[in-house]
Amino acid sequence: MDPSAGEQLIHALLADPETFKARGDDYQLLQQYFAGLPLETLRPLLRSKEILVQQAAVYVASELGPDAGLLLDDVMLLLSSHDRFIRFHAMEVIAVCTQTQRFEDFAHVVQELESDDAVLRVLAMYLMSRVTASQLEGAHDRFAAGGTRAGKHHQGLATLLSADRVDPELVRSMIRDSDPLVRRYGAIAAKRAQRFAAILGELGESEDADLREFHRQVVAP
Repeated sequence: MDPSAGEQLIHALLADPETFKARGDDYQLLQQYFAGLPLETLRPLLRSKEILVQQAAVYVASELGPDAGLLLDDVMLLLSSHDRFIRFHAMEVIAVCTQTQRFEDFAHVVQELESDDAVLRVLAMYLMSRVTASQLEGAHDRFAAGGTRAGKHHQGLATLLSADRVDPELVRSMIRDSDPLVRRYGAIAAKRAQRFAAILGELGESEDADLREFHRQVVAP
């Protein structure tokens, strides 16, 4: 690996983010990290005030898999961004990087179930339907103390953790609940346990657009 090549790409990104993006150089930058460019050089890019620089950096981080765990604190800060692309990829990084460490930090993804962006809400549902029990347990612990909404997350996560034992009618009642958050937890539970296949199929006919989109993403055509 030629360190100067990576440094030149970073310089080009900072100097002219629009041209960098137009050329697709974010992929070339990713290859430099695969080749051994130190991850620490990605940290200031994630902290940049320039949206296009943040986009390139979080894209790279999302492609690095668990190796991006060293940048987890920086990535979590990006969830306050108003940019969907940045938040989307930040959520993916957190989901991957909390598989074997810092399980409680998966709660940051769980919180996105209440995002004002439907794309991010459904992504949170999708990620929660696939992660490990340890990640759900960590998030469950994080929501143990808090107000009413934290309590809803705490109870919803408890249902996911016991999905193999919970009454199917409880899950069915959840996906029909008046609270959208409860409906989302019901949909996730339906996906996490194979015995709820019939309930999962019902999501495609739900009046809730989030549940219909989740169904589209997780049920093979």
